[in-house]
Parts: sequence; structure tokens; C-alpha cells
Amino acid sequence: MRSLLPGLLLAALFQIQLRAAPRLPETIVKVGIVQNAASANISCEGNYYIYEMGGGEQQRILPLNDYLIKASGQKIVINGKEYTSPARVVSQEDKASIRINGRRYRDNVMLRAANGKITVINELGIEDYLRGVLPMEIDKGWPAESLKVQAVISRTYLLRNMRKHEKDGFDLCSTVHCQVYGGMEPETEATNKAVEDTRGEVLVYDGKLAEALFFAQCGGHTEDPKYVWKWEAATPEYLKGRKCAFCKDCPHQNWKTRVKAETIRARLEKAGFNVGQIKKISTSGKTPSGRALNIIVKSSSGKLEIPSGKFRMAISPDVVRSTMISDIVRYGDEFEFRGHGWGHGIGLCQWGCKVMGDKNYGYKEILHYYYPGATAEKWEE
Repeated sequence: MRSLLPGLLLAALFQIQLRAAPRLPETIVKVGIVQNAASANISCEGNYYIYEMGGGEQQRILPLNDYLIKASGQKIVINGKEYTSPARVVSQEDKASIRINGRRYRDNVMLRAANGKITVINELGIEDYLRGVLPMEIDKGWPAESLKVQAVISRTYLLRNMRKHEKDGFDLCSTVHCQVYGGMEPETEATNKAVEDTRGEVLVYDGKLAEALFFAQCGGHTEDPKYVWKWEAATPEYLKGRKCAFCKDCPHQNWKTRVKAETIRARLEKAGFNVGQIKKISTSGKTPSGRALNIIVKSSSGKLEIPSGKFRMAISPDVVRSTMISDIVRYGDEFEFRGHGWGHGIGLCQWGCKVMGDKNYGYKEILHYYYPGATAEKWEE
């Protein structure tokens, strides 16, 4: 592995040219792995140095030693020694790794201090980033072709959203807000192979990076995004809802869960809805895929009509697993929600993808099934 300092300069130059370039070369991904924390622990396996980005101060980090990182105003403090923010922790050799709060990461990290809080950013190449994403977003034991599908769409998502957290000083975070990224710890041979076998491939529609959305299971029909989010443009053909013939026997086809009425009221209040003592909850309207269009909440404060997607996110997407709700039944002080599938329903149904892999479909065939008209292409690096 080479030092990332020259690459970062090239990446900065490339950002200026990005709007005019139809294709993205190899660049550096900046992932926020610790955000606005009181402190963090750092250690390394191999030779690393701390460089002050402004003044050029550098100090070696001894392998296997633990260092406490804190912030003092706008200064970074490492084991009592102050550094000007930002500072970069850079590897000097191949196969070195750095631990942040006990978790291993590839390549380098940048440390930033602001208002007494510390932010840690992992800086690494695209393909190495994906090695830490795939096992967090898909089951490592699934068929090889299904893993390749996830590699292509995760790479596409990354490139479409490279500056999603620009205001925070990095590209993407490491949580479900972007893509879940676990560093080196979760890497497996199977998922790494899927990344390597699809190196540089992205999902393309009409000559541009596609919106490569995905979720767990569709319940038999994917959804048009205009029914889920504020979607001002016309829905591209490859994202329109369509029947899925592969996931009907998968684990999340049918679900039910009970939630206390007071919990629902409190969570809706937190989301900004004025709700009194809840008397009844029902659905109103259906999308073409069979999902609830709105949720009607009748309470002592009156009647509320809430878009089903907003209701689901307010209560919890792990509780109300999808908006394909078949019934809502009251049991005393609880409401039982019953439905099909898990997730927002737009784009790739991961369990359907798994079954297609089991049936020996190739990864490009699977991508075409869920994103018709879009193609997997190897972009220039």
C-alpha cells in the first residue's frame, strides 16, 4: 500500500473537474467512523505517523500501543500532546492496519477537532471501502452471483453520494444513513471476491449512474419511489414498481408486531404530529403495489392522515417493517400491525436476489430483472 497523500491531492483536483467528467476515476473515500465524540482510542499494527496538516509536525505511533484521542477546543490531544487540527495518521508500509475503538481499518485516518469534540475519518480507496460494506449489507453465505449484485449497487451508491456529508468534512458516514461500513473486521473471502470480480462496475442508466436503491424483501411487488419519498422528477423506468416472482417464500414475507398505544403516541409526537389518546388506527388508500398510501390515526386530539412512509419511520422501520400493511388490530392498550416484506420496497429486493442466485441466474441478469433498462458497466479508473 502506498501513502495516500499524493492520491488525496489528485482527488481534490478531480473534485473540481467532477461536474464535467461523465466517469469517475479511482479516488479516495472519506468515511466518518467516529463523529463528534468526547474521545476515541487509537492503536496500530505496523508503522504509522501522525502528521499535522498545517504545520507539518509528525510523530510515530508505536505499534500495539493504545493512545487516547481527545479534543481541547480546536486542538487534537493524543496522550497529552497537542496537535493542530486536522491531523492525519498515515501508514508507512503494506498490510498495516489501524484500530479505532478496537476496530481495524485499512489505510489512513484523519482526525478533526471542533468545539471540544473529536471526529475520526477513515481515508481509503473505493474497492477497499466496499470490502468493509458488503458483509454489513448482505449475508456472506449467499450465492456468489448475489454478492456480485450487491457489490455493483453498493459501488454505484457510493459514487452517486460521494459528497453526502461534505458539510461534516467527509464523504459518507458508516451507518444506515449512508451504507453500513465496518472496516476490516467483518471482511470475508466471499464478499471480498465479489468486490474484486466486479471491480470498477457500476449500474448505469441512460449514460449516468443509476439510483441503485435496495432493501430486504418486497413482499411480492416493488414500489415506485413517488409513493415513498418526495420525488419531484418523473420516475425512471428502471425504478418503477414491478412484480417479484422470487421472494414469496422468504423469511419476511409475512410479519406481525404489537406496539403499545402510548408508545405510538409518544413517537408520533416526537416526529412532530399532534396526537392525543389514540382510539383507532387504520389504513387509507393503496399504491399500485398494494402498499398503504396513508395511515389514519384517530385520537382525542382529532383525526390525522399521515403518509404511510412517514408513519413507519416515526414508529420504527424495524417495528412496522413495511407499508404493505394487511391489517391493524387493537388488543387492549396495544395495536398489532400485520403485513408483508421488509423495507421501503424500491429497487432491488435482496431476498429475491438471493433466490435468483440460488437458481443460477448471473449477477447481470439479476440486476436487469430488478432495474430493467439499467446495465452493469465497467467505468474508467
